[in-house]
Amino acid sequence: MARKKTGVQRAAEKTVKKTHIATVVLAVLFLAVGAAAGIFVSGQVTKNDAFELRGEKCVYLEVGQSYEEAGWTATSFRRDVSDKVVVTKNTVDTSREGIYEIIYILNDFRFSQARRVRYVVVGEPDDLARFEEWLGGTE
Repeated sequence: MARKKTGVQRAAEKTVKKTHIATVVLAVLFLAVGAAAGIFVSGQVTKNDAFELRGEKCVYLEVGQSYEEAGWTATSFRRDVSDKVVVTKNTVDTSREGIYEIIYILNDFRFSQARRVRYVVVGEPDDLARFEEWLGGTE
């Protein structure tokens, strides 16, 4: 048994039937133009956005030499958001040979937990050759 239509349903169907084809074409056209404009504006607003490390990705030091942080730059939606970068594992013990990892995390709407890593190689650790081979494959 078919359900009886309510007055609201009948009125909606009547309005849809009255809609002129030109109205539908214009609605679709405006939607397409609006979407294209949104994509263009979004591209313009974010075209210079970046999250980059200053200096080298891999720093080589002699045992006892001091490590100087080169820093980073972070731009999101044309604003400097460098202050939102969190640096973890930033202890570099230059008194001992080793390969140290410094991780930079940008928690921002545009980059959503983006990570950058800098490696600090102190001296000539045993696994240096294997590390350099691995590093060559990641760049």
